[in-house]
Amino acid sequence: MNPITINTKLIALLGYPLGQSVSAASHNSVYEKKGWDCCYLPVEVEKPENLGKIISGIRHMNFAGFAVTKPYKIAVMKYLDDADEMTRLMGSCNTVVVQEDGSLKGYNTDGLGALRSIQEETGVEIPGNTFLCFGAGGAGKSICMELALHKAGRIYISDFETPCRELAEQINRISPGTAVALPVTDRAAVREAAAQCGVMMNLSGLGMYGHLDETPLEEACFLPRQICFDATYNPVRTRFLREAEEAGCTAVNGLGMLVYQATRQIALWTGHEEPVTEMREAMSEAAGGVSTV
Repeated sequence: MNPITINTKLIALLGYPLGQSVSAASHNSVYEKKGWDCCYLPVEVEKPENLGKIISGIRHMNFAGFAVTKPYKIAVMKYLDDADEMTRLMGSCNTVVVQEDGSLKGYNTDGLGALRSIQEETGVEIPGNTFLCFGAGGAGKSICMELALHKAGRIYISDFETPCRELAEQINRISPGTAVALPVTDRAAVREAAAQCGVMMNLSGLGMYGHLDETPLEEACFLPRQICFDATYNPVRTRFLREAEEAGCTAVNGLGMLVYQATRQIALWTGHEEPVTEMREAMSEAAGGVSTV
């Protein structure tokens, strides 16, 4: 890694836990290959009450910005001075740019990253298609909103009753009749929705470290014609994806999403073009040599 100097632009990743994240290694590898004087630092924020204090410190240091991951993509919104239209609609932010005047502007690159990954890896059409999305948190909000804006035919959202209902209502305000809330307790309705879907998406975090043997869907619900996406990238094959593959589904992990959302972040922080090739190589190396496509 390049030496850090007073001219180095710092970039933080705020979240908890971060032990599974490959972002620091991959970002720093890209910056070194491109000759950009930037340094990406993981900063675990175990206690939610400390989030604002850390962001306040970043405002007064040599930071280009910071990334936000679980569980703070929604909570971070109250600390921003501004946000682009999509981020305001979503109420969820994964990218913050420190502007020249020191103000903080929020963006969300998760949804576009996920859609770009799925489309490039499977060729699936978004308009008119039916999706079942597990998880109405930060990633769920951004991806489901992007699906709606790209004219998905129907989006079933499964989570605890309040978050899935609130997200469905939010989507239906901008795309009437598109979203349907499915509380996780209504297993019969989830099974029925799964049978209608072309694409099923695990955006819940179940299957990542700490929840390795957990999955949001009963194994019997997978159908061979379906595309199954998991936003988790480490491990690269969650239980959700393993069971999908065993049923003959097309399985896509979160590495491609991570690549595309990260290169968009870099463009926002640095003003450079998106380094897709370099980031794909770096992500693959950091994740143990597993291809992102």
